[in-house]
Amino acid sequence: EVKSIIIEAAQLVEGFRFNTEIVSNSDGEINMIHKNIIQNLYNSDVVVCDISGRNPNVLFELGMRLTFDKPTIIIKDDHTDYIFDTNSIETLSYPKDLRFGKIVNFKQELARRIKHTYQKSIDDPNYSTFLGNFGEFKVPVLNQTPVSDVQQLILDEILNVRKEVTNLKREVYKPKN
Repeated sequence: EVKSIIIEAAQLVEGFRFNTEIVSNSDGEINMIHKNIIQNLYNSDVVVCDISGRNPNVLFELGMRLTFDKPTIIIKDDHTDYIFDTNSIETLSYPKDLRFGKIVNFKQELARRIKHTYQKSIDDPNYSTFLGNFGEFKVPVLNQTPVSDVQQLILDEILNVRKEVTNLKREVYKPKN
């Protein structure tokens, strides 16, 4: 339900059109889920991170996004305590019981913050979600090399051959009982 609320809030943002997805989603390719998560965390215009329940995976993903120093909005339900390491970042709370009237207000405020955060990241070349508050850092950039379909096919086949060789080695060196 919270995902639907975030999607609806993103649709309320005037002047921008956001594609709202879970960071683990892929474009249909089959690869490591961690690769999808990291690429989506890095490439997304804005990430809304729900830290309700203090899910370790979500907190790790939040840490990654903050390391990339890109626009991030943290939300949580009103039953989850604030987390010491992130309490310096403004966090928007919503009612855990998802009461309609309060959720309507929450969606409007979330839409306002999405727009403000994203617009500020565009307008201000020194914009920082997190790291800039602690001084100057050199943020590492992910190397992203476009791969053509032919190159990807060759890489996939090499990976398949590697797996087959590994399986053959296991068969050949399998201990005999």
